Amino acid sequence: MSGETSMVGDAVARMLDGARSRPDGFDAALWETLVASGVPRLLRPESQGGAGDAFRDAAAVLQTFGLHGPDVPLADTLVGHALLAHGGIDADDAPLHLDIFGPDGSPDPAERPEAAGAHRLSVDPWGQGVRCVWRPSGGRTQPFELAQAVPVQALLAVCGAAVLTGAMRRAIDLSIEWAGTRKQFGRPIGAFQAVQHSLATAAEESAASRAALEWAAAELQSGRGMPSAAVAKGRASEAAGQVAAITHQVHGAIGFTAEHALHRATRLLWLWRDRWGDETHWYGELGRDALAGGPDALFDLVIGEPHGG
Repeated sequence: MSGETSMVGDAVARMLDGARSRPDGFDAALWETLVASGVPRLLRPESQGGAGDAFRDAAAVLQTFGLHGPDVPLADTLVGHALLAHGGIDADDAPLHLDIFGPDGSPDPAERPEAAGAHRLSVDPWGQGVRCVWRPSGGRTQPFELAQAVPVQALLAVCGAAVLTGAMRRAIDLSIEWAGTRKQFGRPIGAFQAVQHSLATAAEESAASRAALEWAAAELQSGRGMPSAAVAKGRASEAAGQVAAITHQVHGAIGFTAEHALHRATRLLWLWRDRWGDETHWYGELGRDALAGGPDALFDLVIGEPHGG
């Protein structure tokens, strides 16, 4: 994260560097490497092979996941282990797929590699508590509940924002490289002011999302998940649509081809824009909090402080 290097994030970046799309939709060798490093269990207690509430490291890891887009369910498994740990349930190192209903009850829009032997965890986090159903591969289905929904919502928002922030960086990096090499009228298209302006706008959106994410991850680590988590996911989801549109405009038709790296990055943007609450949901939550607190509490809400704190 900016100004402070996450050693875990840097290590994962080296593992994911050069990850490529797999014909079978799941990179088993990469998954084994991640498991050996303990990354999927990062948010479990230290006694269970994790690092506890290491939310800043988790945000750095998931930014790297969004940047590289590997064919492994790392975001699902990392968050799933955190939820299972709070429910008093352990799990082995098989991949884990989350099915998280949307705030309106809609199915999880996830598109992910379906690994053989993967576990599943269904989660409804949008009430006062969190209802979960654990479906281990080859095991007995086990429902459980978590008493407090807000910390789970904050975790989902921060992790979703992290994936989006990494994917935005990837799309922008690809577009800058393309604009520097693709020529029209005898010069690179990046020399045209209109293209420069569009890429600057995309970079501004990405930078604002990253700043919000860094604030939210630090707040979550200090035990205060909201409202910063809502700001981070809302801001990143809003930016994702703009960055996807701009980067495809810069690339033209080639960026839509399945073989092109931009297609891979922007598929992540469109997926994670909606997944775990889009900007409409999170901005709505912020608006309701603002109205409930009244004008005297508005400034405290903006800076993420309890009213009168």
